[in-house]
Amino acid sequence: MSTSLPNRNSDQPAPRSSRIISLKQFLDEAVFVGANDIEVRRCCNRADKCQIGDVFVPDHHAAGDEADRVDEAIRRGAVAVITERLLPVTVPQCLVEDSRMVHAKLCHALAGNPTERMLTIGIVGSQGKTTTSLFVASLLKRMAGAVSYYTSLGASDSTECDRTATQPPAAAKLARWLERSDKAGSPAAVIELTSSMLHNHAVAGIEFDLIVVTSMRPGQFRGSPTSSQIEALVTNCVSQLKSHGVLIVNADDASAASFAEKIETPTVLYGLDAGHHIRGKRLSRNGGQQTILAVAGNTMMPMTLNMPGDHVARAALAALAVGWITELPTPQSVVAIEALQTIPGRMQRVQQAVDVPLFIDHGQTPDRVAVAMHALRGANFGPCTVVMDLGNQLDQQWRQRLGEVLEKGASRVVLSSSDLSPEATQRMAMDVLGGCQSPGRVQVIPDREAAIAWAVRNTETGCVLLSGCGASLWTNRQGIDTSDEIIAKRCIAQNNEKTATKPLCIFPPSSSSEFFSF
Repeated sequence: MSTSLPNRNSDQPAPRSSRIISLKQFLDEAVFVGANDIEVRRCCNRADKCQIGDVFVPDHHAAGDEADRVDEAIRRGAVAVITERLLPVTVPQCLVEDSRMVHAKLCHALAGNPTERMLTIGIVGSQGKTTTSLFVASLLKRMAGAVSYYTSLGASDSTECDRTATQPPAAAKLARWLERSDKAGSPAAVIELTSSMLHNHAVAGIEFDLIVVTSMRPGQFRGSPTSSQIEALVTNCVSQLKSHGVLIVNADDASAASFAEKIETPTVLYGLDAGHHIRGKRLSRNGGQQTILAVAGNTMMPMTLNMPGDHVARAALAALAVGWITELPTPQSVVAIEALQTIPGRMQRVQQAVDVPLFIDHGQTPDRVAVAMHALRGANFGPCTVVMDLGNQLDQQWRQRLGEVLEKGASRVVLSSSDLSPEATQRMAMDVLGGCQSPGRVQVIPDREAAIAWAVRNTETGCVLLSGCGASLWTNRQGIDTSDEIIAKRCIAQNNEKTATKPLCIFPPSSSSEFFSF
């Protein structure tokens, strides 16, 4: 008996693939109950989203196990179930070891496996993924005329850009994006791979030509994966390389370099300090601009970046490594990388700030804040005023460390919050102040809008760093969505306004007055 999905219409029909996938051929070790095979045209992992003819693949998440809602899925029209355990239902079932992985592979197979026809590059790591992804996308767009990318700052299918796509995509959404990119004729796709995407197998079914490993240092957020967990996730990701696939590794990151030594995959190493195939030597730093001598194989060429910081330089070198592997001429690769003038929320300079440079950075953890302050210190801007956004994602064990880092690297510190109540901000600030030996240098202004205004108004020399929010939108006390950039530009404009004063005349008026006469 074979269960075929009827092509019936529901009240709100979802797009259904014209492809039909036989699970018996698709899954080698699956066990079928109630049928010899199950044919799939569309699959769904949420019971409340199921439609007539769907195959239900119940997900298990923080809110519960969707397998407990299998009756609702069947009532909505599901004709079969792919599950990890036998369920008390009358429709055919397919028993698998990992339903999340099967769901993701099915999504990409129903989309026609678009990565088989595209140069697919995955950017993975605990730090630096977004900046590296956009440098690589800039390189490929310059070379090929079009490129698709999916990052924490938005996504593009090479024809349209979606700035709202800032959250890590689920498998179905990622597959639909790749399918649109393929139909649009995009020759390449750049995907920022977060730990949650890898943990949830959202990228299962994708074949990569290149994988760039930016860092394998454990994060400092609550629930961040450990070193061993990061290595396991990256190892699984590397297993999805195509037969000709290459691994590109940041040799300046000790954990990543150690991983590269252990893995039996063709590897290219890049870095400022320990790079082998792609290297960089700093030539100059001036006013937020930096020039490095880039060495790709036997070719040397200066590369000027309009963003400060060693981490930015390493991201640019990673893009240069992509160009080198794909045999793009190094001079053209450098020009393409230099074309990316700014990245929202990543050492982004607000151009209105002339007398006192103002930068916006996404850094929320002690190590990322330290990197940002080091970048500004290397640019010789002078004393730095840091407006730090406090969020509850930072693990408590790192809050005191954040205070130590801020006190060491900043001349003045303003602690604020974009999403916490004033009371919660004060409590969080007390944890951070525990790491400060001179709390008098730290201001606590819970309202982030007021904190930014204070920093702009009271900083006459050096520079200002707005850290923690980056390009993200947040809601001010009036309930209006805004961002660090919007507030900073408004405060700078107000600060630059000259107070109108009555001109002083030292010559006598043309006509006599009661105060002055000939």
